[in-house]
Amino acid sequence: MYALIRNRAAGCKDESIRKYYFKAFYFRVACVLGYAIITEFYFGGGDTNLYFQGVKDLKSALTDDFSNFSTILTSSKLDYSNPLAPYFLYDNYEFDVTYNYMAVQGNFFVPRLGIIPSLVFMNSYVCICLCFMMFALGGSLRLFKTFCYYYPWAKRELALAILFLPSVGFWSSGFLKDTICFGCVGFMIYGVFNIVIRKRKIASSIFWAVFSGYLLFSIKTYIFLVLLLAITIWFFAETNRLIKDRTLRQIFAFLTFSVAAGAGYFMLQYFTSGETMKQYQLDNIISSAEFQRKNYGLLADQQTSYYQVNSSNPVSLALNSIVATFFRPFPWEIRSAAAVLSAMEALAFLILTANLFFKKGIAKPFRLIFKDPRILFCFVFAVVFAVGVGAATANFGTLSRYKIPSMPFYMVMLLLLYKSTALEYPKWLKRILGYKTA
Repeated sequence: MYALIRNRAAGCKDESIRKYYFKAFYFRVACVLGYAIITEFYFGGGDTNLYFQGVKDLKSALTDDFSNFSTILTSSKLDYSNPLAPYFLYDNYEFDVTYNYMAVQGNFFVPRLGIIPSLVFMNSYVCICLCFMMFALGGSLRLFKTFCYYYPWAKRELALAILFLPSVGFWSSGFLKDTICFGCVGFMIYGVFNIVIRKRKIASSIFWAVFSGYLLFSIKTYIFLVLLLAITIWFFAETNRLIKDRTLRQIFAFLTFSVAAGAGYFMLQYFTSGETMKQYQLDNIISSAEFQRKNYGLLADQQTSYYQVNSSNPVSLALNSIVATFFRPFPWEIRSAAAVLSAMEALAFLILTANLFFKKGIAKPFRLIFKDPRILFCFVFAVVFAVGVGAATANFGTLSRYKIPSMPFYMVMLLLLYKSTALEYPKWLKRILGYKTA
């Protein structure tokens, strides 16, 4: 794996970017080891254990009959008619947990992807995590290079936001759906960027854009939908910048945003028209949040890490969800050692956001957001994603994992707004970025 990252770094012509390949690799390897230790000895397993058990079950199926490999490739999920089903029914888990978990398409995709590294590395859990981490790292590096193309003067900021956020590194370095999806986001953006903007590496970019989009749609449909909406608005805004006349540009800015928002809505309705995807339609998202709110009391009696989102109206739902995603848990809401890291990041996000609006007002940052297509892209993806996961999740522990695709984009947006408004970073952030402090 080191040889692979070294080979990819050697192909990078920009030396200032190349150094981040190795730093990000070492950081992610440390995250893999930390994830393996913490999930085993602190969390005591979790869904990563079910994925690993699923890999072992698939390996048993291949040991009995290697022709089952074609069944693994073509099966979207388990059911009792599937020849693979018997291998998942006797895992010493109560209520056939493994089988029932793999009856969901997104869940079954994970052991299907993990079977190849399992065969190559003799079913080593850590090696499977390392392989998944490499995919996520590849997506992260491509996302980093995409933003460096537009903002070569902000490499330190982009590296921190995209490559080195601690909770993002932790949750995208395990044997999880989140690891795959995080990598897919980077690969899909980089592929579309190469095809539409730079018009280079067309064949490979089409492959990565389509392949990553397929994985996202199959594993976590809502990420695909939000990303598709954000990319659509991004390229509408890029087209709008080609208009020279300022008045016309302002008119078309409003029109393109309206058209893009409308197109995004119809795309959402189209892609969720199937029976299995109706849970992602807007009215059903609101209903899901209402269901979560009504059950909060029962859940809170059983656990201490749950939070309540007010879903009495859509505006309140959106605002509360954004706050829960980016700014909570607050320090006084910490109930476990595992929540400390997430709370520290949330506090940093809150301080940076409050400092920006306090010193520059609300109007100026938003003018800059709508002026720069890339910052607008980050804003749309981060905020819409935050509304979705914040409304549908009632547990800080679960939310800390689900929200990781949005965190780099929110951080990129914040740091670029600081740069664009000439607002000085707090001293603690300067030290993290390696800038000299007075």
